[in-house]
Amino acid sequence: TREQKSAIAEALDVSLDDLEELRIKASNKRKTSFKDDFSMIFKTNIGTLAKMKLTPTSFRIIIYLFSIIDYGNILVNFSQSRVAKDLGLQKSNVSRAFKELFEKRILIRNTEDDYVYLNSNLCVKGIPHKFNEEQMDKFKRSKAETEDSDNSFSFYSVKKNNRE
Repeated sequence: TREQKSAIAEALDVSLDDLEELRIKASNKRKTSFKDDFSMIFKTNIGTLAKMKLTPTSFRIIIYLFSIIDYGNILVNFSQSRVAKDLGLQKSNVSRAFKELFEKRILIRNTEDDYVYLNSNLCVKGIPHKFNEEQMDKFKRSKAETEDSDNSFSFYSVKKNNRE
């Protein structure tokens, strides 16, 4: 009925017009949930990353950065000193690795907000179509195409989420 459809649309936080077809399947299987945050990693560009001849320190730092990025691929409250301490590395080696990561556009410093972002063509924390406006803005700033990495994400397929 229309009332049921309206209640379902409200529960899913979509408009009634967006709810075109609904199929309900009863199952005794439980929904999978994650106990920790997650990131989507783009296979093609991760393969490219492995072929970029990065130093082992740079590669190790990238893997570490996957674990600390925030929504929008922003690196919040991070420093080279913290990375060195957390990974047990020499500060001078971390400094050289960061220089390499910025040169290869794996890390991006945005001059407008002075944040550092992990290039979203490698991975993205969360699901972009669920981002709020601020997260989406940061996500867009984190995207940089390079000669080494392909564009992994189409912004045309992302609908803006205006939930407040």
